[in-house]
Amino acid sequence: MSIEVELPQEIELTIRAKRELGALVRKRIERDILIEIKNDIFLSRIFDDLLKDSSLTELDVDEIDHKMKREMMEKLGWR
Repeated sequence: MSIEVELPQEIELTIRAKRELGALVRKRIERDILIEIKNDIFLSRIFDDLLKDSSLTELDVDEIDHKMKREMMEKLGWR
């Protein structure tokens, strides 16, 4: 699978000036993405396991999500 990553201009210019940095940056990005994806999959499996016997419906989850976001926005003064 290919993923396109857009780097900030400052980093891109530095890599162009020092080509050997390109491989280092590429390896770092690949490693960081791999770690993040593994963590996300791990958490997803944990939540799936915890919720497998739940009686919550998708509508219940959406309602809880909406209430939590609204309360967080109010506490942060964004509303």
